Amino acid sequence: MALKSFVSMILKPMNLSSFSPKLRYLSFKAQCYNFVSLALHSNRKLLNKSNIGPETGFDESKAKLILSLNFKSAEDALPFYKLPMKTLIHIYQTNKNDEAKGFCINRLYYISSRIKVPSEVLSEKLVKRSFVYSLSFEWIKRALDVLLEMGVSGEGILRDLWVLKYHHETIRNRLQIVKNNGVEILHPWMVRCSEEILNRFLSISQETKDILGETKSTKIYLANRLNTSVEAIETMCMRMPALKTIRVTKVKKFLDFLINEGFPVEDIANKPRVLSASQKTVEERIEKLRKLGISQINLNVLCRSKKGFKRYCDSIQSIKENENDGLSSV
Repeated sequence: MALKSFVSMILKPMNLSSFSPKLRYLSFKAQCYNFVSLALHSNRKLLNKSNIGPETGFDESKAKLILSLNFKSAEDALPFYKLPMKTLIHIYQTNKNDEAKGFCINRLYYISSRIKVPSEVLSEKLVKRSFVYSLSFEWIKRALDVLLEMGVSGEGILRDLWVLKYHHETIRNRLQIVKNNGVEILHPWMVRCSEEILNRFLSISQETKDILGETKSTKIYLANRLNTSVEAIETMCMRMPALKTIRVTKVKKFLDFLINEGFPVEDIANKPRVLSASQKTVEERIEKLRKLGISQINLNVLCRSKKGFKRYCDSIQSIKENENDGLSSV
């Protein structure tokens, strides 16, 4: 059946039978326009968010189809305006099937209610993951049941809707493995990643637990290693946000290296910027400075930009050459 014929058959103006054909048409067009087009023109935030502009034009057939998808607001509907007609027709058919079986009026609202996120927020994500309307309703329900039962957050599911493509038993088995390894916060990516990546994550997670011990806090660990207070560490994190997310395994290895190189913990605590640098780069710079004959190294120098560090080394080299020239002229 031709697309145009199919659209005209399934989408008829409702509650307008008492009007003349011309009035029915005008009433319907006004309804579509008010629901979709005016929202685009009047709400700049939605306009920018949906990447739809007045220059796009008003597609009456598409607007009519969107009106039949049981959306509760223009905010929920607007993102779907970006989808092609073929996809919208498929969504329409899925909605009709779900309604007939008593599942939901639109999967947007079903998923939104399950993961506890606003429908207008989910709508933007769902148009990019329209495969959700191709899965069976039971498949989606079971996947969500397991994800929520295992403690995956609604925000996590929102950010990674791809996880709904996985069979509920696969989701359960993967997350159970992670949970059995003592990981408390579960994420959808743990279902989707390769076994190699998952095993590496679990290894790092176990190593982190071994390092932190009973403290279970990177800030407390740093405070203990640097002989300072937790409050001082919190101040460092405010000044250098990178410290908030730094991996404790990296911190331990880095601190062990710096202390073995002779840097006092008090010096590291006073110049913590070094901890956010690359350990490999710091090692190379320490080696270079020592070759230049510098024994007392300022940690802040190790954190300079590539150009800044080069200028510093060039100045040291220049001083050494001048000293050598002076000695040779005596």
